[in-house]
Amino acid sequence: MLSASAANAQYLTSSVQLSKHNMVTAKAGNVKLHNVVDPSQVNVAKKSLAPQKLNANQKTVGVAGSGTMAGGIGLPSAGNKVKGVYNAMDASDLAKFKGAKIVGARYLIYASLGSSANVELYTIEQVNGKSTPTLYTSKAASSQKVSKQDQTTGEFDQQWNEVTFDKALDVNDVTNGLVLGYTYTQKSTQSGGKYTDECYPIAAGSGTSGVLAYGDLGQGTGWYQVSNEFVICIQLIVEKEGGFPDDLSIAQVATNPMLKPDEKLPFEFYVNNSGSKACTNASFDVLLDNKAVAELTLPKDGSISDEYVKLGATLDLSEYNLENGAHVLGVKVKKVNGEDPSGDTSDDVAAAQFRVYTETTPRQYNLVEQFTSTSCVYCPYGYEALRALAKSRKDVAWVAVHGDLDPNNPDPYTNSNAEPLIGYSTSGYPSANFNRFNLGGDQLATNIATEDYDGFATQMGNLLDQEDEIAPSVVNLQMETNLTVGDNPNLKDATLNITVKGKGVKGAGKILEGATLGLYVTENGVKSKQYSPNGWIGTYNHENVLRVIGTQAPWGDVITWNGDNFEMTYEVTIPKKQYNYNENKNTLNAVAFVSLPFVVTVDGKNYYNADLNNVWVNQCQFLELPKGQATAIKGVETSENATVVARYAADGSEISAPVKGINILKLSDGTTRKVVVK
Repeated sequence: MLSASAANAQYLTSSVQLSKHNMVTAKAGNVKLHNVVDPSQVNVAKKSLAPQKLNANQKTVGVAGSGTMAGGIGLPSAGNKVKGVYNAMDASDLAKFKGAKIVGARYLIYASLGSSANVELYTIEQVNGKSTPTLYTSKAASSQKVSKQDQTTGEFDQQWNEVTFDKALDVNDVTNGLVLGYTYTQKSTQSGGKYTDECYPIAAGSGTSGVLAYGDLGQGTGWYQVSNEFVICIQLIVEKEGGFPDDLSIAQVATNPMLKPDEKLPFEFYVNNSGSKACTNASFDVLLDNKAVAELTLPKDGSISDEYVKLGATLDLSEYNLENGAHVLGVKVKKVNGEDPSGDTSDDVAAAQFRVYTETTPRQYNLVEQFTSTSCVYCPYGYEALRALAKSRKDVAWVAVHGDLDPNNPDPYTNSNAEPLIGYSTSGYPSANFNRFNLGGDQLATNIATEDYDGFATQMGNLLDQEDEIAPSVVNLQMETNLTVGDNPNLKDATLNITVKGKGVKGAGKILEGATLGLYVTENGVKSKQYSPNGWIGTYNHENVLRVIGTQAPWGDVITWNGDNFEMTYEVTIPKKQYNYNENKNTLNAVAFVSLPFVVTVDGKNYYNADLNNVWVNQCQFLELPKGQATAIKGVETSENATVVARYAADGSEISAPVKGINILKLSDGTTRKVVVK
């Protein structure tokens, strides 16, 4: 819906739902806010992309996400109607491997594919004016080593299986893209009303290029797009006589989201080499708003190979007279072995946004978006963890976003308008966004399945404080509401008229240019069944259930600023039977927030924002809705313009930047705050 087909082919849509099983987000209670504080030396990244054990003249290539397993998926409701699953690859994915041959493939599996499984490679050909997959070669998937999950860490021991094709394919001959995958036997075995592990044989990674299925999934036999939040873990093996020359690729630039114009800007980036040997001589241009301002050279003892390494430095912003607003820091390959870069140069540059500010306003509430499902076995743990967090502090605006996990037990609280947010944020339940900050992974949400509820509340509370410190609020929100509730919720809709006013500090309109306003209506006291480790709970209290997304676009409406302020008004219909309003029991709430957009519109088409580091929430307001009129002006009582004026370590020594451990912050209003930096 929000991402184009990787090979620009036309695929059918299916009512058959792809099911996920034991999907990994991040280990609960072990999350880290990405805060760059010091220059970095050359280090091997903790998670390399698809570590390889191949011949010296071979490489692997696959769609983004195909090298790291996140869990098992399947189509158990389709049974034998599905014949195979595949990834679609653009020709551009092979740009670095011109002159090479595709000689085989490697793949991960979560369970057996069946004795008749085959790995298949299709080329995309034009047939009657349509881009259509055409089988090029097929090889029996005789190796079926299963990748097992560590029950303590949740991580997978990736066991790659390989096949060698009987017929190689020249990369130069790939003009329209490829489809790579395998046929398999889809099982539909159930135990206790739920599908068993063998129904989820497909090893999946997180990726937006999606999964294709071939079979009869509702519109006759053909190709269907069945997911845009996963990819299958399968990759091509390419081979080139004499090996591959050095060709550097910059994967990501990271920096702090907001800084003052006289501060030092730390940054880091990841780079790898598609060459057969390690590159030991390279330099990079550092770009500020597309102008080269510095040069970074690989240390003498450093090297860059197919595993990503991390480089970093700092820039003194006081030298550049930057105005309030968004700016771009870029890194570009300058020299490789003393020569200008050659080969595929399309990925020789990467960039990150940061925002310059001079004034702040206190954060009113922190937005926590919980992703849960009534058929999720560990979701009660997530609920209890968030209850502990909400109990520990009064500035949490908690929104429970429900999704379907088991087709046989659909969740009654799903909201179709929330599907883009779920697809963008997470691949597993229970999980949650915390002000939509990227916590260091390849998705926003982090796993919240923990039984250490108090420890979780402490850690996430500290995390929220850190988020406020590195991206302080620059706009204050006020909500004015008028709620009209039907006498009988089963027969009459409720109507919420709401005006959201934003009052920004100096430069807020520039700092948050392009930001969106989000608006949720939630309900407490909703009771229904919930699956748990002990089976079904007949009556479970579901809190803060998302009922309505009030903005015109489900991902939020772009704010039109009037200088540094804005005002937006909505009439929101809360459908009958979707609320059971009772002032003593069930309660409706309004949550308004300003965030950088996770969906961007280009030429009238909507796309997911690929930069996970720039979708964070800058401000949030919460109001428990009474009947009739109400106004929410502030959240937690605090000084209106308090800012950090000094910072001290636990021993009392003054520090200029956050350090690990206890940090004591002195605010401009004379108060102090103690935070823990992980």
